[in-house]
Amino acid sequence: MGAAHSETTVQAIREAFGCGEALGATIAGLTREAPHLRGAMLWNGDQEDASALLCQGRAQELAFGREGAVLVLHALRAGELFGGIMGGAGEGVSRIEALDEGSSARFTTAAVLRLMESYPLVALAVARQMSARIEAMRRRMVETALLSATGRICSELLRLARASSDLAIRPLPVFSELAIAVQSTRETVSRTISQLEKRGVLQRIEGGLAVVAPHRLEEMIY
Repeated sequence: MGAAHSETTVQAIREAFGCGEALGATIAGLTREAPHLRGAMLWNGDQEDASALLCQGRAQELAFGREGAVLVLHALRAGELFGGIMGGAGEGVSRIEALDEGSSARFTTAAVLRLMESYPLVALAVARQMSARIEAMRRRMVETALLSATGRICSELLRLARASSDLAIRPLPVFSELAIAVQSTRETVSRTISQLEKRGVLQRIEGGLAVVAPHRLEEMIY
């Protein structure tokens, strides 16, 4: 730890914790910059003292059942914390996998806790992320219980699109990954997206998928 970090990592740290250059440098000095490839395991559920900030790329936290069932607990984007500091450590049933090539800033969980004790900005940032994580999990539970497979797919597409300023999902969603995220099948996802394209709700664009009729997509959720 303490080695020089890329500007991308330093900027991600500042934005995640809402801090200036001085505190950002202090936090960066407690981390190790770690690049990763798509598909890499970024965290295992038994790594209680390992925490990190996703600086580039996307990832997802998955839970695995005894008979091969897979449940997406949370979809992570750049700027989100993961690992022991966000709870779930010691259970050994979940792990976080990278969906893209990217990088993270690695902490010990103890280091994050010390930062939270010393800097209210850090404690507030972690609390906000925990609150957002709980709300996202609550939403997924409600959707799984109350929505049809098509409704869950439409809801997830709308959520992904609203994360960008132009309602475009980039890169193009991988159907098998989207199916796991909404507890459906690849075939159902493929069929639903094809139907949405034919109806003019979605449109293929270079490198992604654009939602051209968000209100119609929202109506199809319920």
